[in-house]
Amino acid sequence: MAKRRLYIAYGSNLNLEQMAYRCPTAQVVGTTVMRNWRLLFCGVATIERYHGGEVPVLVWSIQPKDEAALDIYEGWPRLYRKESVRITLNGKQVRAMVYIMNQGQPSPPMITYYNTIREGYESAGFDVNILREAARQSPKCVMSPIVKAQILAVRETGESNMFDVNAVMVIANREGFYELVCYLQDHKREYARFIMTGEE
Repeated sequence: MAKRRLYIAYGSNLNLEQMAYRCPTAQVVGTTVMRNWRLLFCGVATIERYHGGEVPVLVWSIQPKDEAALDIYEGWPRLYRKESVRITLNGKQVRAMVYIMNQGQPSPPMITYYNTIREGYESAGFDVNILREAARQSPKCVMSPIVKAQILAVRETGESNMFDVNAVMVIANREGFYELVCYLQDHKREYARFIMTGEE
């Protein structure tokens, strides 16, 4: 029998329908709160240590094939890393795996992504105000030097019309330019302006 491990979801993988599709053998084992952490958005969700903060989470029991699927969806190990953290679950101290973004430019989430997480919050009975506050505190994205360098690197390949955003995202994924992938998901207008004028 495949060995299972505990996995902490705080973002879109709170959504039961999405997880049923991504990881059909995953099982919910409970909910808890990660204390002294906070939720934030860099286009997509992540968490960071923050004194006094609280992040409600759903804890899943997953098999190796579930974890392999999550690794792909989370862009591990370049976009997200894995950490083992101690949580209190059903009155006991346990260790569980969580994906945390390596680096990113704070920016609000796309509305469709936000709503996927909101549905997860509502089905788990979490305080949606925590989610709203995290989204509200995410400043408008400014093109970072990393994203700019990645755009120029894609251009130098000569493989695509730079206005073909989908093709650019395919190249960015292939090259491991996950900051650019995240940026393009919610900032196509700013990207097009940069391509046309060089202005950020």
